[in-house]
Amino acid sequence: MRLYRSEYGGLVRLARLLVRDPATAEDLVQDAFVRLYKSWSRVREPERAPAYLRSTVVNLARGRARTQAVFARVKERLATPSFAASAEAGVAHRYLEDRVHEALLQLSARQREVIVLRHYAGMNETEIADTVGCSVGTVRTHTKRGMAALERLLEPTHREFAWEGV
Repeated sequence: MRLYRSEYGGLVRLARLLVRDPATAEDLVQDAFVRLYKSWSRVREPERAPAYLRSTVVNLARGRARTQAVFARVKERLATPSFAASAEAGVAHRYLEDRVHEALLQLSARQREVIVLRHYAGMNETEIADTVGCSVGTVRTHTKRGMAALERLLEPTHREFAWEGV
């Protein structure tokens, strides 16, 4: 409790400089304290806890910025249709988007992450591996398995629209 009282304010100021949003800054600091608490049994030098908290806040802010950048790219990509559509094609396109979204939600979290980063954010395997914190081989495995699962989940949709060329 003493550590929290002595470090909280400074850590929030640090986080606010990194993320600008006060609520997000407070969330990052809280997350840093939770992580420290969970790993307290492994802390060898308790006097270094403030330094650990600072580096955790910086790393969490960096991760948050990376995530926000990825989602901004995904949002931009989804917002700009790749074709000028008639009303019917627009409805069909929206229906397909909804089906793909539903199918993505049925994948494991890691499969969903790598597929969204690859196909919506346009990242390469190395960038994805760095973003999600795994090896390139793991990215390839999750991509392959995730795409196979999507194909199975979306097969009825392919048959519904095969006659329209959508």
